[in-house]
Amino acid sequence: MYHRRGVLAFARRRRRWLIYAGAAAGAVLIYRHPAVAAHRRRLARLAAALASLADAAAAVAADLAAFLRSDSDAVPQTLKQISKLAASPEATASASALSGAVATGVLRGYASAAAAPSSGGEVALSDRVLEKMLSPSGERLASAAAGSFGRELVLSFYSTPSQPSTDSTAATWVDLLTTRKSQRAIRSWVEVFTATAVGVFIDKTIHINTYDQLFVAATNPAYDARLQELFVALCNASVETLVKTSHSVLSNANSPGGNDSVTGTCGSNGGVCERWVETVSSALAVPSNRKLVLDLTGKATFEAVRSFLEFVLWKLHAGVRAGGDATVGAGLRALRYTSERSIIIATICIALCLHVLNGTWLAVPS
Repeated sequence: MYHRRGVLAFARRRRRWLIYAGAAAGAVLIYRHPAVAAHRRRLARLAAALASLADAAAAVAADLAAFLRSDSDAVPQTLKQISKLAASPEATASASALSGAVATGVLRGYASAAAAPSSGGEVALSDRVLEKMLSPSGERLASAAAGSFGRELVLSFYSTPSQPSTDSTAATWVDLLTTRKSQRAIRSWVEVFTATAVGVFIDKTIHINTYDQLFVAATNPAYDARLQELFVALCNASVETLVKTSHSVLSNANSPGGNDSVTGTCGSNGGVCERWVETVSSALAVPSNRKLVLDLTGKATFEAVRSFLEFVLWKLHAGVRAGGDATVGAGLRALRYTSERSIIIATICIALCLHVLNGTWLAVPS
């Protein structure tokens, strides 16, 4: 009996050890599998890259802190290498792609939000954000955030310990930014950002005709009076400037006194007037200029005559309307007076008739 139990226990232990050996062999095979090995190598490379990036960031931060706290004018090598990296074509291409993707995403999101059908008087997102920012609470929040940011920036700038020296931190930063490599990097960033922004704007607005929108807005009846006032003010200012400039040139050219009239100037400086007349005559002798002057003169004369006739007709219409209204009012008053008098006379006649009839029946004998 005891021998049998010992055999069963040994068999059970042997089976367990076999299972453990098989699991270990399977784990070794899985560990040495090519796919698992490739994943393991990728994870190892990622960990090494993260460690290298952390080391580089720590080195740059340490060099930058040491440079800002020191009195030396020599820029650390790490910052020089970063400026070289920023000025490289790969970095500019990456910045261009990133800014283009951001601008495209913003424009697509705004276009989709604007094109979405609004139901129940729903307000657009930009209008809601602007309304919230312009509200009293939004203004207080924005002013508090801006004030806190500025205060903390100034406090952190002046709380940095610095030793007395002739060169300050601001001057050091200016010297760093005015180097040739920094200027090249900043120029590249500005060019890439501007080119990307202008390209995206042109791509999104290439189907819009700005001149059509301007003409549609100018021909809007709601802006008719304002546009007329604007054009009249512009024309008045242009004509006034032209007259003043011409008078000043004609009266002050080669003249010791600046208050001579045009006639006196022409009398005393005949050469100036002759040269001016020759210049105007030579300019008007060109066929295109002559045609332009004739067209402008014809249009100005036509508009003046049309405006005068419109004014005269308007006055005549107003007078005729006023006279017609007065005549109609007088006729209505006369008709009302006549009707009132006729009603009174008719009432008197009816009363007399009734009185006569009443008296006649009383006179008849029974």
